[in-house]
Amino acid sequence: MKIKTKLNLGVGLLFLMIIILSLISAYSVFLIKIDTQNILKANYNTLEYSRNMLLSLEKISTDKNIDFSVFEKNLKSQMKNATEIGEKNANINLEKKFITLKNDFSNESVKNQIRQDIFEIMKLNMNAIKQKSDVATHTAETANLWIAITGTLCFLIAF
Repeated sequence: MKIKTKLNLGVGLLFLMIIILSLISAYSVFLIKIDTQNILKANYNTLEYSRNMLLSLEKISTDKNIDFSVFEKNLKSQMKNATEIGEKNANINLEKKFITLKNDFSNESVKNQIRQDIFEIMKLNMNAIKQKSDVATHTAETANLWIAITGTLCFLIAF
């Protein structure tokens, strides 16, 4: 075989290895992106709705219609956003207590129970964020391993 042919095959093989390594890297980044989106998607929204409900609950005083409407808007959004195990039941409990509060807006006991329900919803979602973050970390570690293995093999073949 001629030297020029060997050189062309060698360069072609190097380009092929670079393409393989690039594809594995791109796929790994894509998987990490999906895991990250799963973390932020519904759980962040729930934390935002919960924060808004807590702030609204603190403002409930004489002008109950305005404050209740803000709370109610966030509660409705949260009811549509139940994505974690146990979150739907917690939302239903919260809704029942909110109805009770609308009938007696000065009842501090019901306000405290509502706070506890909101904290429970937040806890469920923070635990889910932790779990999904662990999955993303595992995906990143696996991606690093595959990239390192592929890179090492490409280096050995090229050498």
